Amino acid sequence: MNRAKFGVGFPTGMEGMMYPVPFCDPDGLVKIACEAERLGFDSIGGNDHIVAQEYVKKSWDLLPRYYETFGTLAYIAGKTEEIRLNTAVTVLPFRDTVWVAKQAATLDVLSKGRLLFGVGIGAYREEFESIRPNENASRGEIMDESMEALSQLLKGPVAYKGKYVEFEEIDLHPRPIQDPLPIYVGGNHPNAISRAVKWGSGWLPFALTPNEIKERSVQIKALCEEEKRKPKEIDVAPQLVCCIDRDSDTAKRNFEASQVFEHMRSLIQSTLKDQEFDELVDVTLVGDPTEIIEKIDRYHEVDVNHFPAIMFAANDVEELVRNLKVFSETVLPSF
Repeated sequence: MNRAKFGVGFPTGMEGMMYPVPFCDPDGLVKIACEAERLGFDSIGGNDHIVAQEYVKKSWDLLPRYYETFGTLAYIAGKTEEIRLNTAVTVLPFRDTVWVAKQAATLDVLSKGRLLFGVGIGAYREEFESIRPNENASRGEIMDESMEALSQLLKGPVAYKGKYVEFEEIDLHPRPIQDPLPIYVGGNHPNAISRAVKWGSGWLPFALTPNEIKERSVQIKALCEEEKRKPKEIDVAPQLVCCIDRDSDTAKRNFEASQVFEHMRSLIQSTLKDQEFDELVDVTLVGDPTEIIEKIDRYHEVDVNHFPAIMFAANDVEELVRNLKVFSETVLPSF
């Protein structure tokens, strides 16, 4: 098996959800990215939100700061040298398809081929409806058309006509340095797996156990047969939550006191609606280094060796960086 790769969840749009409000200003974003690179992490993964959800507005006195993902990662590209820049994930139903293809290609060129282009449908329909209030639109259909069109736009001249996505023949330049540009599809729904196999390079599920990933591998194999692809062409790269300390009990107490813990509760109504909360805690990387290494080994047993955008539980930037340092010193050397 190849060397394992570990990425850091990057708080472009995480205040009020995974992290408190306020949590991170632009200097903090630079610090997290530079520390992650210095400590040997493979990537940073920024998420994509535009407006706050109702439960977030009710929970905090201040509105969260959501930094636009592509602009932020372009800024970070100029501050770093090697770390990969992951959009984990860009919500395609929010965005114009041609414009997002242009953003992705430009970021890959500016970063000298460091983009991992993660895309998804979005966890909260209410956010979609606040942006497109007069449309009784199917986000799934928009997602399918956007991905099909994107996969062609990033390669060469193409025209497209769908129900939601339509444009005349366009030939975008500059094209991405990476050929093909790696597109990862986020989401736990079977449709996310189908989109990854049809148009992508990888699948980004959130908080699935090794056994659940093993079960999904059957679907991946069947879909690959239909699409005449090899299962090894689809990089299964789960997003996990981590809270590490050299003492296991301290790590668990810190996790239960974190905003990430509260956020996972909220996702039971959307992304994680098929899972019990006690089961979610079991799939987090919470504990001392030995416990976390053992948990990661279980993912290796089902052929997973890429963990992008790990969300390190913390209530301020300094605590997050301390988590990164402990993980780098005690876990990364084992992989």
